[in-house]
Amino acid sequence: MSKKKKDWKTEKERLLRLTQEERRKEYRDFKPLEEIPTWREENTPTDKEEEEEQGVPDRGGLSDKVSLYKGDITILEVDAIVNAANTSLLGGGGVDGCIHKAAGSCLYDECHSLNGCETGQAKITCGYDLPAKYVIHTVGPVARGHVGPAVKNDLTSCYQNSLNLVKEHELKSVAFPCISTGIYGYPNEPAADVALNTVKKWIEENPDKITRVIFCVFLETDFAIYKKKMSVIFQDNDMEVTEEQPKGDNTPPSTKSTTKDEREDSKEGEGKTGDEEEGDNDAGQKEDAEMASQNLDENDPNMEQSQEKGNEDQGQGTEEDVSMDNSGDKEDDKDTDINDDPEVEAEKQEPVAEPENNDTAAPNVEMKDEPENKADTSINKEVEKAADSNETESIQPKDATENKE
Repeated sequence: MSKKKKDWKTEKERLLRLTQEERRKEYRDFKPLEEIPTWREENTPTDKEEEEEQGVPDRGGLSDKVSLYKGDITILEVDAIVNAANTSLLGGGGVDGCIHKAAGSCLYDECHSLNGCETGQAKITCGYDLPAKYVIHTVGPVARGHVGPAVKNDLTSCYQNSLNLVKEHELKSVAFPCISTGIYGYPNEPAADVALNTVKKWIEENPDKITRVIFCVFLETDFAIYKKKMSVIFQDNDMEVTEEQPKGDNTPPSTKSTTKDEREDSKEGEGKTGDEEEGDNDAGQKEDAEMASQNLDENDPNMEQSQEKGNEDQGQGTEEDVSMDNSGDKEDDKDTDINDDPEVEAEKQEPVAEPENNDTAAPNVEMKDEPENKADTSINKEVEKAADSNETESIQPKDATENKE
């Protein structure tokens, strides 16, 4: 049994009487408007729920009225979607064919009753099986890669006339595809400029007539173009856009690299300074070691013993005559200075401190000790002679006094 064909007029009346909840039973896949962030929400870290909890009111700026969405326009649950149609309005390729297929046969029947559409103009029909209530059909210009004033004006008219239909039917949300950028050959970037600037101007002239305008793109190329241009065209004064960050990010890498080089240079300088300080510390340690060795030599007990022996020898010479002249005392002082000199004693003791493996150390010590002992005995003999001469001098005056008496 064949299914009875629906009359588009009857179906249109029925669907337009349904509430949103009732219409949702008529279609399966859909994207609610609440799940599509505004341009402000997409480019600011503050969550919308947090703003509502904090009592922040809706700012109502341009960035709060536009959105950028990449995906299928036929699943958007909005008041109206715009179809980039041809002049016949009976379907075709690209987005036009997708919309007709998703909406069903009733859309074709209603479009057939409209008797086509001229370039730059727009006509409205019911959405039927689509989540959108209405479909606005507009015919874009054929550019073929060349954009003249007439072509640009026709594309501008497509957006203006579509938005005027939204206003006329008291609709609050609408989604636009990229008009004329497909087989009609309108360059992507100039087409985006026309779309964004025309919509911006219309919103500024009718701020209370629209809640949301969605720019729905399908290709990644168009998404990148729209995102870049929207960051400039729809930026409010109190809004920070993430797209502008790469502009500011061009300088930090060079600053970081410069800072890195400076750090490496400073590290090298610190390394050199550390090496110099280590060298100075090593030199200081060597000097301290030499001073310590000298102090050890001066405090050597063997040296003290040799000094005591020298003093005993001097004592033997001085005990013979307590009343020696100053000349004798000076000679004794010289003897004691020679014996008490630490450098002389150090020279005497240094051969003893040489390594044990040196076989010639012992003979050298004996060779040095013998002449030193001889020198000591000769000095002692001279001291004795001086003492004898002093005694004879002291005796001679006594004899002279005796003879005088």
